[in-house]
Amino acid sequence: MKLLDTLMNKFEAALLPPMPIPKAPKGPQGLPGYRTQTAVRTSASPKTDRNLANTDRLVSARSQSNTQKVLRELSKSSPDLSSAVSFLMRTGIPEKFKLTARDMDGKVSVEATKLAHELLRRMTYLGNVDGTFGAQMGLQSLSEALGLELILDGASCLEVALDKARIPASLNPISVTTLVMFEEDNSFKLKQRIGGEDIDLDLPTIIYVTVDQLQTEVYPSSYVESAIQPILADIDFNNDTRRALKRAVLPRLTAILDSEAVKKFTPPDILGDPEKYAAYKNALIQEVQAVVNGAAPEDAFVSYDQVDYKYIDGGQDPSAIIERIQKVLNGKLSSGAKTLPVILGQASTSNASSTEAMLYVKQANMLRVKLNEIYSRAMTIAVRIMGQDAYVEFEYEPIDLRPTRELEAYKSMEQSRILDLLSLGFLTDEEACIALTGNLPPDGYTPKSGTMFRGQGAAGQAGGNPDSNTSAMGQTLKPKAPAAPKGPVKAESDVQLAAQMLSSAHASADRAVEATEGAMRAVQDMAFAMQSSANKPVQVTVDMQPIELNLVLEQGKQPVNRKVILTKNADGTTTAEAIQ
Repeated sequence: MKLLDTLMNKFEAALLPPMPIPKAPKGPQGLPGYRTQTAVRTSASPKTDRNLANTDRLVSARSQSNTQKVLRELSKSSPDLSSAVSFLMRTGIPEKFKLTARDMDGKVSVEATKLAHELLRRMTYLGNVDGTFGAQMGLQSLSEALGLELILDGASCLEVALDKARIPASLNPISVTTLVMFEEDNSFKLKQRIGGEDIDLDLPTIIYVTVDQLQTEVYPSSYVESAIQPILADIDFNNDTRRALKRAVLPRLTAILDSEAVKKFTPPDILGDPEKYAAYKNALIQEVQAVVNGAAPEDAFVSYDQVDYKYIDGGQDPSAIIERIQKVLNGKLSSGAKTLPVILGQASTSNASSTEAMLYVKQANMLRVKLNEIYSRAMTIAVRIMGQDAYVEFEYEPIDLRPTRELEAYKSMEQSRILDLLSLGFLTDEEACIALTGNLPPDGYTPKSGTMFRGQGAAGQAGGNPDSNTSAMGQTLKPKAPAAPKGPVKAESDVQLAAQMLSSAHASADRAVEATEGAMRAVQDMAFAMQSSANKPVQVTVDMQPIELNLVLEQGKQPVNRKVILTKNADGTTTAEAIQ
């Protein structure tokens, strides 16, 4: 039976043939996007200067040759698009990540995971092995470069560059604007066009990822392409508004020439000739205009009565119309840039602000998901080139808008859940350790998967959902985060102690019920006694007390003192008894 099971397992594993190890060329093949020719430049590369202080952004953007160049120009010159792109990257690129390598059956491969971590550290932290300057970029800088192209170009391209020994040495981004595509069978192959020359990128070390790619188009389109028209309209409107404000709102000095006074001061020979008189008036106007335009704010004007100087104010305030038009443009711009109005400086209170925040997080999560895909494929290529038959999962931590200290309660709950799954055997020790720490178990670690070390009542003891005021869907005035952290001591409560506490609670409840019933019976007896007493006649009892009378009788001259005791009998009669 065991032999049959072994043969069946081998047969099932052999249903799919193993993937061959990719054969990659020595050294990097792609060139940086700023190169204008394939040959190495001997002189220093020129520095790009947009000269925004002296350039009309509207003219500069419309003079570009294609949409990609327009977006790249506006992403640096337009405050709105620049802010939208910057916040999208700041939100969509987390700081922490997890890296896990698995066999083709889905189990964690310890050797491949160690190799993936080592390669990633080498490619992102170390430079060239010979000590010279290298093209390696840190993971954060690399993510920003790839994320910017995902937003502006709708795609990203990355090359796993090898050294002479065919060991992965760096992750080099390739500009999407330099890529051209050629049809091949039912797909396409990539080439990089630099200075009119094509570089073949039909290699296993090239990773190409797109965002919202249309199946009817070969080349990708920008993620924020719909923001071009609102941005150009906003720039044009702002230019017109600025000119109108100077003309209609700001006060200006004007000079009025008195025609009759001018005629009086005009020489007769000029006044009699219409052409000379017209030229004389134009010369006088230009002279006064030059004086007014060239005067400083502290200068005073002194002239004859033929020139009158006045100030012109703006009259009616056109701010209402300007504000109304600006709101329409702002709404179109925020929709096209796929961002929130508050990010563009259009702060406004809204009852749906929590929903807007959640939708924005989902928009920013696009960068996180695409970067996970790029790095997973890149690290998979890296470990397979090194001979490991495995694939790699790269995962940035989820995006959360809550403060870091407040997330401690959620992390404690997550830790409790992972330990419960580990205790039940639903997670391996490697998976649980990577989920908790991001690394493999340390040396000397005792396996705990499936040992039920958490007990039967451990699950669910971590407490409720510590929601907070920063939650996107449930805002409250008071945070619901627990006051004390929920550690493993609280989570791992003793089952017997819980049973004893429950039994004690039942006993206390029984005693409370008995005391309540006794009190009710006493109240009932008292009420019955009071009712019975009210129906009976009133009986008055007088205690028998002797009455002493002192009688003084005069017989002759000598008084006789005698004591008589009167007693009332039970039948109502009275008896007297004299006492000497």
